[in-house]
Amino acid sequence: MNRSQGVALVTGASSGIGLEFARLLAARGHALVLVARSTSKLEALARELDAAHGTAVTVASIDLGLPGGSQQLWDFTESQGIEIEILINNAGSGLYGDHIALDPAKVGSMLQLNILSLSELCQRYGAAMARRGRGWILNIASTAAYQPTPYFAAYGASKAYVLNFSEALAMELEDQGVIVSCLSPGPSDTAFFSDLDQRGLAIEALAKAGRRSARSVAEVGLVRLFAGKLSSIDGRMNALKARSLRLVPRALVARFSKDLMKATASI
Repeated sequence: MNRSQGVALVTGASSGIGLEFARLLAARGHALVLVARSTSKLEALARELDAAHGTAVTVASIDLGLPGGSQQLWDFTESQGIEIEILINNAGSGLYGDHIALDPAKVGSMLQLNILSLSELCQRYGAAMARRGRGWILNIASTAAYQPTPYFAAYGASKAYVLNFSEALAMELEDQGVIVSCLSPGPSDTAFFSDLDQRGLAIEALAKAGRRSARSVAEVGLVRLFAGKLSSIDGRMNALKARSLRLVPRALVARFSKDLMKATASI
């Protein structure tokens, strides 16, 4: 199947896994719409991709953590006459700590980004893909989706939503020529985990030595998307751990997860 002329939209494209998705898609010959809050980072990436591949890049500096962000993005691509053939819903954020101690505004922004904006983008671009009878959507969840995750309670729950939503949406759209896939990375070399390191938090389950590179995660995501995989977990050990927990009573899983996710000072 020829995807060389399709335009790919990548959210959260300014760093980490999203940046690597952009690089890989550019190398495949796709024109790109890159979305993030940072204009300067997106423009620097656009120059890099143009120099390396002659990639046509459109930059959209939009905060999808705000209500109305997804509508703003849709209106932008519509005004530019850009048809999106590949949607990579990579943007996401996480908050670590006791849920009752977190800033409610930050929790609301995280849920807006991880759940509402992702769902709205799937609805708008998915409908356009269905009308054309062709399209690919990749949603990024997390291994946190596979069990309750104390100290990441709302984040983990938001990723469980992404996983279940994606699998259901895939069934709804499969007869209309649209493939929906969900990738669940484990700990990766991204700003999210670097922030925990900088705060001096040592979390057993998120140890730096076990993190996958952002490039590796993006490569796996694209391979499995274009292979039509419904959902998958990045990394063999991550997959083994996540799937094995389904055989254990949930009360024990929650207790075990609490022990793994409780931070100790690393400095």
